[in-house]
Amino acid sequence: MKGRGTALSVAMIACVVGYVVSQPKVRIPEHMTRQSVVQKDNLLEEADARELMETMKAMKVLPSNANDLKFYETKNEHVGEAVPITEGGCRHPYMVPNINRTHCILAGRIDIGKHYMKTGGTEGLKEGYSSMVSRLQSFGAYNFDFEKYPAMVKVFEKDVFQTAAKAVCPEDSQVLDPFQFNFIVQVPGQTVATHIDGVYFWGASRFDVPQWLLAAMKFSGLFEDRFINQVQVVGYIHDWEDDRDGEFVYWNDVSKEVPDVLPPKRLSGSALDGSKIVHAATNYMKSAQAPYLDKSDVNTLEYVGGDDWEIVVNNATKYRYKTNDLRVSVVYRARCFKTAEEVHLYHNQPESLLLSLDDILGAFKTDLSKKGLLPSAPTPPLDLALLILDTYITYPLPPFAFFPINYCLVPRIYPKLAFVFVPLEILLFYIRSRRIVPLKVILATLHALVRIGFASYITLQMFC
Repeated sequence: MKGRGTALSVAMIACVVGYVVSQPKVRIPEHMTRQSVVQKDNLLEEADARELMETMKAMKVLPSNANDLKFYETKNEHVGEAVPITEGGCRHPYMVPNINRTHCILAGRIDIGKHYMKTGGTEGLKEGYSSMVSRLQSFGAYNFDFEKYPAMVKVFEKDVFQTAAKAVCPEDSQVLDPFQFNFIVQVPGQTVATHIDGVYFWGASRFDVPQWLLAAMKFSGLFEDRFINQVQVVGYIHDWEDDRDGEFVYWNDVSKEVPDVLPPKRLSGSALDGSKIVHAATNYMKSAQAPYLDKSDVNTLEYVGGDDWEIVVNNATKYRYKTNDLRVSVVYRARCFKTAEEVHLYHNQPESLLLSLDDILGAFKTDLSKKGLLPSAPTPPLDLALLILDTYITYPLPPFAFFPINYCLVPRIYPKLAFVFVPLEILLFYIRSRRIVPLKVILATLHALVRIGFASYITLQMFC
């Protein structure tokens, strides 16, 4: 019986692996591919890069990108899934504290985090939850007031920037409406996961609903008559000029499983509509261990003078870096409109153009019902949110990995399997700490092994 159980377990694993690796790696909707992309080796001048770096240093504090709501307010920061925060923080793997730290809500870009943790990112990493979350928490500043930063305006108004931006906008929409610029910083070991940029629609934006919902709206194709074209221009201003990991990758052709790749060369840059084209960055200095950053903590990257930076966690300095350690990009974003009058209309939208949260969720419910995916019983807000994410957002699977699933996160991402993994983790704790293992732990472990199969669990642990 024992031999049959092991054989059955191995056969089941082989079937699962075969099924997963046979799935297409790219399932991006057609309306999000075959778009214009511009790449320039000398997008920035040396003086521009230095001035922009000094501008970023003057900001002093860069929050982790898990806390982007520090830079703007949104009418609806959740879709009803909020629950009171506990002393232990937000235990659900997809939830983070809201801006007031009173409730746990789905992270604003949970579409990005969820996909990254399940797949391991572009490289298909096989790592535990804390490591993956730490890699994701790069740092940045989101700015919506250009007038406060004349250095930014000077750079963005240069012909090379304007020409690159307008080459991406549709030919009949050449009036640029700049609305945002960002500094994005990774320390060694961190990444920018696969994503699309914040999407803008007539009647709905990041100031109205969570960004993950806007991403689902774009992927679904249900709101294309309201979609607003935009352009993002990315330039690299980090100090280093040697070859390092951290390439910019993007998927613009559904017929190819492997994305196009651009190196993060200092002073170079690219322009594309990031709210259409799925893109990412590979792990920066991927052999480095990312700093440990819990999603429930307050994590910031702070400039302390000279070439020195510190990662501060809950007001305590935890890690130190030099400017040369950082991968730094500056991002300019503008909406594309046909006329100046259309720009004016966007900024003064009448009530008839606005979408409410109920309007958006209602459209999704109707479509999910047509697809036969909406349960007949009332769906709790969190379940509805996850159903929308799973149904519509189809980021590509890791292009450089044979097995595109991060199996190390099975116990955390699939809590229904906790009955199997928890006893095993407890047993390993006792063994690693060289303590006597209680009989009840041994019995619980044996029971778990019978249910999952010894071979499958050991295989997982060997590679995580």
